[in-house]
Amino acid sequence: MEKLIMNYERWMLKWSVPVIIFPVLVMAVIETLNVLGRKLYIPFPCALEAVESLLVISVYFGMSFVAMAGGHVNITMATERLSLRKQKFLDAVANFLGFLVFGFLAVGAWAEFIKALKIMEMRIGVYRFPIWPFRLFFAVGMTMFVVQLAINVIKMFHASLGHANYAGMEKLMEKEELKIEEIPV
Repeated sequence: MEKLIMNYERWMLKWSVPVIIFPVLVMAVIETLNVLGRKLYIPFPCALEAVESLLVISVYFGMSFVAMAGGHVNITMATERLSLRKQKFLDAVANFLGFLVFGFLAVGAWAEFIKALKIMEMRIGVYRFPIWPFRLFFAVGMTMFVVQLAINVIKMFHASLGHANYAGMEKLMEKEELKIEEIPV
């Protein structure tokens, strides 16, 4: 199980950053062309639809990347005086609750994708813009986030039992800030 987790996270590190950054760059180009086009009274076609849809990829694929890096907001006023093992146990519980909530949302995202695929959902404007592929990206991104939350539950639970080196947890157990550059590859 540990090797499976490490391989998954290695794969995520390799592919998630380009998948997150590419739509942001495309959005910047589209909006730049749209601004220039509006000044010339020729706005870029489907700019709004394209940017809205590309944003789905950056946000929902980025959530699992942030969860893997432990880069979430954490208020520790009540837990900072607890032992590290108890803190990790509470982190496991929090990740489990997130797993349940976002798992429910991921199931709904897949249902929405199936509905959109059946009707080949499009946004109709000056041009037809396909929406259904981005519903797929939304469902995949949510599923990846749920998988990462499940991995975090396993890692935090093992850390709460005192296993400092389970699937790359040794840096977290030393109470160091886990930076993206420091994640084992």
